[in-house]
Amino acid sequence: MSDFYIGRQPILDDRGRIYAYELLFRSHGSSASAAVTDNTSATARVLINMLQNFGIERLLGGKKGFINTDESLIMDGAIDLLPKELFVIEVLETTKLSRQLLDKIKYYISKGYVFAMDDLEFTKDYFDRYRELIPMVHYIKVDYMLADKNTLEKNVSIIKGLKAKMLAEKVETNEDFEKCKGLGFDLFQGYFFAKPVVMSQKSVDPSKAAIIQLINMLRGDAEATELEKVIKHYPELYINLLKFMNSSAFFTKGTITSIKHAMAMLGRANLTKWLYLMLYADPKSDTFNNPLLETAQLRGKTMEMLCQTSKVIGNKSDSAFMVGLMSLLDAIFNRDIREVMNEFNVDDEIKLAVTEHRGELGLLLKTVKCFESDDVCELVDCFGILKISFEDFNRIMMECYDWTDSFAK
Repeated sequence: MSDFYIGRQPILDDRGRIYAYELLFRSHGSSASAAVTDNTSATARVLINMLQNFGIERLLGGKKGFINTDESLIMDGAIDLLPKELFVIEVLETTKLSRQLLDKIKYYISKGYVFAMDDLEFTKDYFDRYRELIPMVHYIKVDYMLADKNTLEKNVSIIKGLKAKMLAEKVETNEDFEKCKGLGFDLFQGYFFAKPVVMSQKSVDPSKAAIIQLINMLRGDAEATELEKVIKHYPELYINLLKFMNSSAFFTKGTITSIKHAMAMLGRANLTKWLYLMLYADPKSDTFNNPLLETAQLRGKTMEMLCQTSKVIGNKSDSAFMVGLMSLLDAIFNRDIREVMNEFNVDDEIKLAVTEHRGELGLLLKTVKCFESDDVCELVDCFGILKISFEDFNRIMMECYDWTDSFAK
């Protein structure tokens, strides 16, 4: 079967930094949202393709990888293929426990492998079934969306007495993220970081206001001298510009002698891309270990490459990249995306793609969002319209993961 793709979803720590990724295998041909009917074959396909076709480093980018397993894969020794220092073995909630399986897991733990319990349920039946396994694992995952919120604090406090780190999954809003932190969870999974926070109007960070000014100046063909004057007022922008130019994504040869020289070496198109990326970065923290920045980078690059690969989209790859970068600005400014877009001097086609998913660029953005949200059926429909094959998409995603991860190198 060739109709499959592999994705990754970020797992964050309590400071909102990327800690690990869960690797996801999805295939076409099932009406279920997960599109996986056989856990064993699904995970086996992930393992085979990760090792043979994609490469572990390309998928993980230096982070740990959580991967689903059940009794068949563990007993068959399939996880022997995985470097123990890079992976967390997730035991699915459907796994059938036996004395032989528990002994096998103990053996792997003694060899340095790390295990997680998936979708722990706070019920007597669940604890009766997994009472021997729960104290052995290193991570325990809880579906926050399904958990009983009235008893969750008490139940988490009980589990916290074990050695395992607690991971809340399906954390979809910033409010949920803060609640889970307060309950004592250590790690968090979900796209809450990509959503705006409902709050009273606040002033825009001066450096971000300067970035908007610079982007609009570039659109107006401002002279390099005028751009330099603005950047000089914000040293953190210049510092991050140098970091950007020295990353392996945009490595430039030669010694930088001035801000104007740096801008000339980078070029106006790449300078514009850098400025959009800086809107997502906190200049006072680890610029590149930021899930919102990574998602914006990944959206932009994926849309660019989809545009270049599709047989039905015109030559709009630069605009596609910009739509991807701008599509998360509401989460930066905590305002309606339409209001935010009005502050930027960009074409109506780009604005309508970001705000209403209209036109060819809007279709590309919808495709990327379906991939992020694991909406397989809608994604397959988008592939059909774009005339993109699963093989094309896997190649694109691997190249995009490479490109995104290279910023931190």
